[in-house]
Amino acid sequence: MKKTEKKVIKTFKQKKLTMIIAAMIIFLDLAVVGYVLLRPSDSATEKRIVTVYDRGVQRAVVTDADTVQSALEAADIEIDPRDRVEPSRDTTLGSYNENIIIYRSRLVAVIDGGTRQTVLTVAQSPNAILKDANMKLLGRKDKTSLKPANLVNDGASAILNIKRVQVKAKKQQVVFKPRADALTASKGAHVFVDSDGVAHRETYYDLPMNIVIGACGKGGSYKIRSEDGAKIDQDGYVLIAANLNSYPRCSVVETSLGPGKVYDTGGFAAVHPYGFDLATDWTNYNGQ
Repeated sequence: MKKTEKKVIKTFKQKKLTMIIAAMIIFLDLAVVGYVLLRPSDSATEKRIVTVYDRGVQRAVVTDADTVQSALEAADIEIDPRDRVEPSRDTTLGSYNENIIIYRSRLVAVIDGGTRQTVLTVAQSPNAILKDANMKLLGRKDKTSLKPANLVNDGASAILNIKRVQVKAKKQQVVFKPRADALTASKGAHVFVDSDGVAHRETYYDLPMNIVIGACGKGGSYKIRSEDGAKIDQDGYVLIAANLNSYPRCSVVETSLGPGKVYDTGGFAAVHPYGFDLATDWTNYNGQ
């Protein structure tokens, strides 16, 4: 082989090697660029919508805070040490949409017959207020009225009137009135603010209620409401589970599905003392 031909072959091999190296470099560069472009940015993964319910007012903020406390600080919402926050302030925020409920401490004047007592409490239900005041809890037929008051004139921010009922109350049929913001199976969970401005975390469950239906002395059975699949008792009340310290068994409460009655409780009650778990037929669709 001539010297000139050898030189040409050597040059060709060098160029080929150079092209291979260049191609590898380009491939690596593209891989790095692709990783950077496809990788979720830190800010995108950390940004979330936090909805705060405070004294009946709903406020939504966009924040990259990772805990309840830091989200409240980012929103410039001050919390007194005596206030209650749900979930707790050190809870880590996980989902894109988060709900935070603030229960403010306040002075409540409790009037029970001839007794008047004032208590500083975050409790929102009459029974929970009575418990904090170390007063007699409600009977099944006792009536209550919890109204806002003027701190200067009344010496309290709210007044709780208790009417102890000794006679048998007349049974009334409950008429269901659908709400536009009612809980649905697709929502799974939401926050319902009742007519008194109290925020309740609502969820639903679908279990046979044959045992608990007798808890309020009715016995008999329950049925599935055709309009929305809610489980109701013989009087029309939606069967619900709740914290029995806040809402004694057989209490009538306001829910997004209409008037409900407390027949049951559950583990959720320890975390959400004013939350309601509504009995429905939304998963089994078998009428049980």
